Amino acid sequence: MPAMSGASITPADQEFLAHLVHRGFLDRDLARAALEAAAEIGLDEALIALLECEPKYMAFLRRTDAMHTLEVPGYQFVKPLGEGGTAWVYGMQRKTDFKKVALKVLQPKFADDAFAVKNFIEEGKLIQRLEIDRIVKGHRTFKFAGTYVIEMDWVPGHTLEELLDDGKTLPENEALKLIIATAQVLEEMREAGVQHRDLKPGNLMLDDAGHFMLIDLGFAGAGMQGRADTESTLGTPAYLAPEQARGEDGLDVRADIYSLGATLYHLVLGKLPFEASDDQEMLRKQILMSLDGSSLKGSSISPSLHFFIEKMMAKDRDVRYATPADLVEDIQAHLAAQGGLGSSG
Repeated sequence: MPAMSGASITPADQEFLAHLVHRGFLDRDLARAALEAAAEIGLDEALIALLECEPKYMAFLRRTDAMHTLEVPGYQFVKPLGEGGTAWVYGMQRKTDFKKVALKVLQPKFADDAFAVKNFIEEGKLIQRLEIDRIVKGHRTFKFAGTYVIEMDWVPGHTLEELLDDGKTLPENEALKLIIATAQVLEEMREAGVQHRDLKPGNLMLDDAGHFMLIDLGFAGAGMQGRADTESTLGTPAYLAPEQARGEDGLDVRADIYSLGATLYHLVLGKLPFEASDDQEMLRKQILMSLDGSSLKGSSISPSLHFFIEKMMAKDRDVRYATPADLVEDIQAHLAAQGGLGSSG
């Protein structure tokens, strides 16, 4: 194609470029280079050259607004459902049977990251084979547009992270019932030889009927290492057990119990157990800093809840509950003594 001398950059071009940067298709340096080259040959031609991609892929990115919407053969786009650190999730409708499903798409910037791809594919296999009621069910994993996609059930509802982001917290007994439901899933996973390794409010969902679902197994597996640096540490630093933050080998379900304790703390108190300016500082605090007992005692939570949190989040994993079943037994006994056991979702 001949060069376009003095090609103009439209507001739509500028917005598209900003979306490409925001969604990780290129960094700011490449964006600046694209703008300089676009003045001569047009933005799309500049991007095709810089990203070394096919024109049809650039047209796809244009049509989908940098994959904010999604075009996949055999599916009708419905709406974006959310995003995590490595993937985007979309609500879609299959054209064959009109069933609504969720497509989890590995962000293209991770498509050449062997570790991210391995985790993603293993998650797809795991949610296909695990027969646990409260874990979202997977259907298939496939490759599309240079990246990877998991088709799974679409669970309408909201995550507990969304609840917290809205400034809400849960009453103590309601939070404990959710912890029971989560721990019961963890026990079934433990019996299947699987640890989760990334429990947090963003991975816990309440569907439209108020029932609990575990929606993300992106780091789940059997006996994997913690990985000891902030670029590759498995899990989310604000909820990591100390041994996981240190990158120790031989993680077991007690690391998940710690993360569940941090989640319980957040759900009831509306703040994280530890505050930090960056992930590195957060990892240091998870390893070295004890819970602020005065903060717990000064709140409105019961002595029993205080006990559960401190035991679940003990720095020494031998002090924590040995299994999720032990945790369930203790909380159920506490709720029964109050006459407040009820349903765990």
